[in-house]
Amino acid sequence: MANERFNHVLGKLRNLIARPKTQADIDAARLRALRSQGVRVGEGCRIYSDIASTEPWLIEIGDRVGIAGGVKFLTHDGAAMMVRDRRPGAQKLGTIRIGDEAFIGENAILLPGTEIGSRCIVGPGAVVRGKVADNTLVFGNPAREMGRASLYLERLLLAPDTLDTYGLPLAERRALQRAHFGLHEVVR
Repeated sequence: MANERFNHVLGKLRNLIARPKTQADIDAARLRALRSQGVRVGEGCRIYSDIASTEPWLIEIGDRVGIAGGVKFLTHDGAAMMVRDRRPGAQKLGTIRIGDEAFIGENAILLPGTEIGSRCIVGPGAVVRGKVADNTLVFGNPAREMGRASLYLERLLLAPDTLDTYGLPLAERRALQRAHFGLHEVVR
């Protein structure tokens, strides 16, 4: 019992020591894990979601794709279990493909048979099924085309709340962002 507890604690310590230290290390570790599961992932991606599909080999992600946290990849239709009395091995499956330089927002759901083109933006919480053409901005449930992603990006560049703070040290980034929004430091 004591030996099991010691090994458990030792394992946790090893995990803490082995944890990646930089964002690049974290990104590389996540991409290695996804590729080891069979997900085809391009270069330069930043993926914050655990792609926990039961068929990860049916997922293909292009180059320089950003995927926010909570995004779900559904490569099968679970309702197939309702016909297993007639067809015991039935599974309804579909691939999911994401083109280059696309961004998938927080908590979006990608359904089987979805193909998202290059340079697309999928809004947070969108439920996407079918084909999304290149350079398309989609939002909603079900996801609907809301315009051109390129136009959205041009507006984003000119927006007063678009700040050049990415990549700055945390203290500097925090100070610049708080100043921009008129937030005062909380004294504890």
